[in-house]
Amino acid sequence: MTGLFFHQYWLVALGALDLFINAINFLALFFLKRRVLDACSLSFLVRLIKKPVIGMQPKWQDLGNSIDVLLSFSLVAIVIGGGFIKQLPPDHLSLWNLAVILNVFGAGSSRLTASIKNLKA
Repeated sequence: MTGLFFHQYWLVALGALDLFINAINFLALFFLKRRVLDACSLSFLVRLIKKPVIGMQPKWQDLGNSIDVLLSFSLVAIVIGGGFIKQLPPDHLSLWNLAVILNVFGAGSSRLTASIKNLKA
C-alpha cells in the first residue's frame, strides 16, 4: 500500500513477492510442519549475493530478515511520522492497517522464535 501511495512500484513488487513467499510458507507449515522458503525475498537475495559457508546460512538469512524488518518499519515510520496516513483512502487505510499489524506480529514472533532457539543451543 505504501508503494502504491508513493508510486514506488518496486515496493509493490517486493510486497507482492513477500506475500507469495509467506503464503507458500504458511501452506508448508500447515501441511509439512516446516518452512520451504526463506522468510522474505530480501533474505533470499542476501544469500544469493553472499554465498554462505556451511553453518553460516542462518546468520545470513537473519541479516536478510533484519533488513526486511528495517525497511518495513521505516516505511511505517515515514507514513505515520510524515502525516501521510491521513491522505490514504479509507479502503487503502484498512489494508495498510492490516498489513502493519501482520508485519508487527510476524517480526515479533520471528524474533521470539530465534531467541528461544538461541537459548536451546
